[in-house]
Amino acid sequence: MDLVFPTEHGVFNYRVAGIFVKDGHVLIHRNVRDDFWALPGGRVTLGEEAATALARELHEELNMRVTDTSFAFVHENLFTYNDQPFHEIGLYFYVNGDLPLQDGDFYGPEGDHLIYRWQKLDRLQDVTLYPEVLAQLPNRLPAHSLNPA
Repeated sequence: MDLVFPTEHGVFNYRVAGIFVKDGHVLIHRNVRDDFWALPGGRVTLGEEAATALARELHEELNMRVTDTSFAFVHENLFTYNDQPFHEIGLYFYVNGDLPLQDGDFYGPEGDHLIYRWQKLDRLQDVTLYPEVLAQLPNRLPAHSLNPA
């Protein structure tokens, strides 16, 4: 059971997302119906650890094998989506994995409902990225993620 609970007042959502940086780019995604981007990830299942949920989601959505994660931050996000108020707790992790860098938009093996893109870190302002705190992402990254060995 995913940890998302609709109520008469809105929806509570527990989400994990990955900060996957490669050669000055960060992996982002969006639903084809949306006009904004987010970091890839998904919902945590009851009894599942957050890092495990993130590795599972990235494997399901991108057939990606996660080789390493480390906790980055937690963000409480209040927003409205499809006319529903959401109260989301998001856990964000730095991620390493076997997904290659590629140009342009692409889809994962689940189909064409999610669009992925490697966005240049110095061009994050060119896209609408939620939650808005992610606009500061280039300033928050550890040095080793910007200049991998």
